[in-house]
Amino acid sequence: MKHSVSTRKELTILKLEEVVFDVRHADWFRTTIEQLVSNNLSRNLIIDFSQVKAIDSSGISSMLLAHQLANRSEGLAIFVSLCQQIKDLLKLTNLDKQLYIFSSINEVMTLIEPALKGKRAHKSQHQPTAYEAPDEITDEIELLPEEVFDTESFPEINEEPSDDQQDIKEPAVKESSPKKRGRPKKCASADGVKPKARG
Repeated sequence: MKHSVSTRKELTILKLEEVVFDVRHADWFRTTIEQLVSNNLSRNLIIDFSQVKAIDSSGISSMLLAHQLANRSEGLAIFVSLCQQIKDLLKLTNLDKQLYIFSSINEVMTLIEPALKGKRAHKSQHQPTAYEAPDEITDEIELLPEEVFDTESFPEINEEPSDDQQDIKEPAVKESSPKKRGRPKKCASADGVKPKARG
C-alpha cells in the first residue's frame, strides 16, 4: 500500500496514498501499525485518509484494530479527513462513537497544542525564574535615608553660591544688566519745550 510517514509536534502521521482501502491492504496495515506503536516516540498516531475514497469491511476492521493496538501501547490512533462513505459505514456499525475521528490534522493540532505546551512547561519547572533587578533596586533606593547624601558635593543646589561661583556669574550679570535697563526716555514739557539740562 502506498503511504508516507512524517512527524509533527510529537505525533506520527501515517498518510494512506491509495484510493481504495480493502482486503488487499489489511495485513500490511496491521503490521505497519504494530511497528509504529511499538516505538516509544510514535505511540500517538494520526492516520490520514484524505486520499482514500472507498473502503470495505476489511478496511473498517483495520481501523478498529489500529485503535485497539494504540490503546494497548498507551497511545492514541486518530483518524482524519474521512470521506462521507467511510463516515456512513462507521456510523452504521457504531464505531464512530469508539474511534477518534477529526476533520483535519490542523484540528487535531489545535486541540492537543495546550497539552503539549503543558508537558514542555512541566519539564522546565526546575529552571529558576528570571531575577527582576529593576524592582529590587528601586525599593532599596526609596529606603535610603537623607543623611547619606552630602549636599556639599552638589554646589548648584546651595542657596548661596561660593566665592568661585560669584566670580564666574558676576560678568554675566554685568553684561546683561545694561540690556535690561535700556536708555531713559526724554520727557517733553507740557508746552512742548525741551527742558534745560541741570548744571
